[in-house]
Amino acid sequence: MNLPQMCLVSRTVGRHRVVGGTNLIQFSCARATLFALVFRVHLSTGRAPSSSPPPPLTAAALSSAQVFSPATTDSTNPLSSLLPLSLNPFNATVDLITSRLKQQQQQQYDDELGGGGGELLEAHLLPFLRPLEVSRVLLRCQSLPLASLRFFRWTQSHVLPSPHNFALLAHILAFSAHSSLALCILSDFVRTYTRVDDVFQPLLAASAACCNGHPAVFGMLVKVYTNLGRTSDALETCRRAIELGLAPDAEAFNCLLNSLAKSKSLDLCWDLYGVMRRIGVPLNSYTFNILIHALCRGSSKESIRAEEFLEEMESEGFDPDVITYNTLMDGYCRRGLLEDAFHLYRIMRYRGVEPDLISYTILMNGLCRDGKVIQARQLFETMLRRGVCPDCRSYNVLLNGYCREGKLKESKLLVQEMISGGLVPDDFACSTIVQAHIKGGKLLPCLNLIALLHKIGIIIPIVVYKCLVNALCVEGRPSAARSLLKQMQLDGYEPGLEIYNSLMDSFCKCEALESEALALKNEMVGKGIRPDIVTYRILIKCLCRSGKTFEGECLMKEMIEWDIQPDPGICAALVGGCCEKKDLSKAESLLVYFAGKFQIYENSGYNSLIRIYCHEREMSETIELQGRLQKLGYISNGETCRSLIHGLSRSRNHHGSISS
Repeated sequence: MNLPQMCLVSRTVGRHRVVGGTNLIQFSCARATLFALVFRVHLSTGRAPSSSPPPPLTAAALSSAQVFSPATTDSTNPLSSLLPLSLNPFNATVDLITSRLKQQQQQQYDDELGGGGGELLEAHLLPFLRPLEVSRVLLRCQSLPLASLRFFRWTQSHVLPSPHNFALLAHILAFSAHSSLALCILSDFVRTYTRVDDVFQPLLAASAACCNGHPAVFGMLVKVYTNLGRTSDALETCRRAIELGLAPDAEAFNCLLNSLAKSKSLDLCWDLYGVMRRIGVPLNSYTFNILIHALCRGSSKESIRAEEFLEEMESEGFDPDVITYNTLMDGYCRRGLLEDAFHLYRIMRYRGVEPDLISYTILMNGLCRDGKVIQARQLFETMLRRGVCPDCRSYNVLLNGYCREGKLKESKLLVQEMISGGLVPDDFACSTIVQAHIKGGKLLPCLNLIALLHKIGIIIPIVVYKCLVNALCVEGRPSAARSLLKQMQLDGYEPGLEIYNSLMDSFCKCEALESEALALKNEMVGKGIRPDIVTYRILIKCLCRSGKTFEGECLMKEMIEWDIQPDPGICAALVGGCCEKKDLSKAESLLVYFAGKFQIYENSGYNSLIRIYCHEREMSETIELQGRLQKLGYISNGETCRSLIHGLSRSRNHHGSISS
């Protein structure tokens, strides 16, 4: 029977009048069977069943087939359950997908997580893929874990998987030893369903759903929660798994212990360690090292407990390794207990555990912190004689010790030794030696050293350039700082607003160099760096000191256009500049403007104007000025009173001399 003939049968059945419940059921079964046949025909041709009939039939001819169209067929439609299993469209979809996955068993995936390879199946199957069908496909393809994963990723990109779908796939991947993939799926699971109950219970149910369940899934879930920073959820998952006899492995416990130790939750660390011992989780050296590290980072009382724990570790049959000793020595050095640290250093060598580079670096750092740089250098030489090659970290420890003691010559020699050994000074090394030279007032030797490093091809970090530019600006050498800025730009670094402001401030403090400062501002704007209030304050103050109050006002207007509100410093500079030029009316208008427009009541400008009035005008005018400004909100202070007293005294003396 071809498709038009089936549609004709549908039209005939649709016209039949049915009476009674039995006939209705038979009628529904007939319609469902018809649609299932249509569905199977379309599956074989790669097209979904359509609710619109092919020509020349009318829409009424397919009214019966529309009962099971993809638009109306879902989990709430009871008619699909009336079909035989072989004719049910959902069963047909599961059969087809399972068959396709088995055919693709040998396919090599471009992306192990199923990201490559294009579309796995036709999109017309999606309306017949409910979470139930996804689970059925996964269960029937348990022996094909990678194919199952790819199918899951394909469905995930179109519909939201249910918790049961996630749980089945996690068990399948864990059972087939694809641990990293199982962790990825669990990570997606807990991000999609955030509640612990929504994750734990489906995993538990999936292990009993004829699935190749694996108890390691619960340990993986603990690790996923821990790695996502959800330590409380990890603890809750661990507790539930233990109650059900599905205890996580040592790796999961160690991951959780490490997270608790980093968050300094020492009590929880020890509680969890007690649980591990009680339920018989096999401990390893990593477990002990985590706990010793936690103890050493705690209080001094905890460090004593670390020694006891080390003895307990040895009594359990575990020999401390170099990591254990390094952790303990670091804890001693942080508390200044150098004698104890070196005692442990001698013990580890006596027991046949050779100190490594980290061991020597820890001890050198402890000596340098205690101001014993000479002993640190001697230990460094001992390390070299024993065949341990230093790295940047060990050199930096010694370099920092020299710089803290002000031993600049030794620090320069150490840098040269470092370079000759094939190591390149990093940002920390360059910054440390530069700051030490600046602190010691040796800026010129520092510049020479940086020039030498640059000449031999060492990349100077931007933090060093910033430090040197600021130091030159503080010393009042803006031209040298400008040259260094150009070198910095040649090295591919772009200066920021802070450096530009520092340079402009230095230029402004030097006489007749405000043009250089303004040029820097234009250069900055040209590079897309927006000036801030500090920029405008520096420039306006500079212009007003030079008597260029008009240019200062223009900059203030520009600043306001940039939506930057002036501050009291700018008000004081403009008013003070007008007072210096004896432009008293302009100074008063500025005070009025700042008070009315920005509610800025700047006392130094106000007092400057009062003082000039007291010297240049009659006291009656000064009192009137004071009254006008006080009405605006300006408040007189001690300096105002001194100016008024001085003005009244001057006026009295002046009138007395006239009368005499």
